[in-house]
Amino acid sequence: MSDDAVPSSSPAPESAPEPVAQPKSKPPKAPAKAKTKAPAKAPAIRRPDAVTQFVFVLLRRIVIFFKVPSQCWLQLALILAFPLLVVLFVWNGLPQTQNMSMTSGNDMLTQLKEAAGYTEEAARIGGLVSGLVMIQVVLLGLMGSNNGAREVAGERLLFEKEKLAGLRPGSYLLAKSTFVFTLAFVQSVWMTIFVYFVGQFPGDLLSQFVSLFLTNAAISSVCLAISCWAPTAEQASMISIYLVGFQLPLSGAVLALPEPLGSMVRPFIASYWGWSSYLQTIQDTRFYDMVKAVAQTPLSSSSLCWWMLLGHIAVGQIFAWLGCVRSRWSDG
Repeated sequence: MSDDAVPSSSPAPESAPEPVAQPKSKPPKAPAKAKTKAPAKAPAIRRPDAVTQFVFVLLRRIVIFFKVPSQCWLQLALILAFPLLVVLFVWNGLPQTQNMSMTSGNDMLTQLKEAAGYTEEAARIGGLVSGLVMIQVVLLGLMGSNNGAREVAGERLLFEKEKLAGLRPGSYLLAKSTFVFTLAFVQSVWMTIFVYFVGQFPGDLLSQFVSLFLTNAAISSVCLAISCWAPTAEQASMISIYLVGFQLPLSGAVLALPEPLGSMVRPFIASYWGWSSYLQTIQDTRFYDMVKAVAQTPLSSSSLCWWMLLGHIAVGQIFAWLGCVRSRWSDG
């Protein structure tokens, strides 16, 4: 064999197989969020208007008044008993005085005795008339203090909660004042009519009622203001009774205060203005002259007295409103 023989070709090495491209795995999809609806907004509660609140509070007070028998019996007892207490002193009417005999046949001694007897009798009757008028005023003042002293202080915590719920202090006070003044109206009407007809009191009936009602309403309004500021109902009642108790000695109807103390104190004493305005209603009778001869305190005109009493009512309402606006959650 020749050396030029062509060597046998060796097999070519096999190339490595190309890796198969794996499909890229997609990340798992997040679960779709469930679509939730937003909660429906509750309809806004509309606060009742002032008139509705006033009517509601007033009707509630009337219902409570008639649901508590003790309140009804107490008011009825005061309305019936106090006028009866006044006419006990003049059950047969006011005493009458006899005119002095001015005949020339009487000697000087007899005329002096007649004049002294007439003066003594006139002073007694004048003091009686003045005292009866003041008794009516003071008794109505006691009823006025009972009307307003516990109205707000007795339910202060409830009132504060209702204020947070939207109750207007003005509506609340107006309802309370309407209830209190209604009681004062009924009390004054019966006192005026009973004394006028049973006691046979002279004078203009309507003017006498206005004087007594304004006096009762003035003291009721001031006591309502005390109730709005007092920590408890008991303290409000005590202060109101003290207020009425000071009316008699400071009015000057019994004993005149020395000047200038009398002029300084008199504007603040509702009983003086009620007493003076009531006496003006008998100005056309001889009883008025008898009272003026006895009373050491000057009397004021009816118009001035009524305006002063209206001023007392207004001041009481202003302070009562300020007390209602102020928050008080705890006693003391």
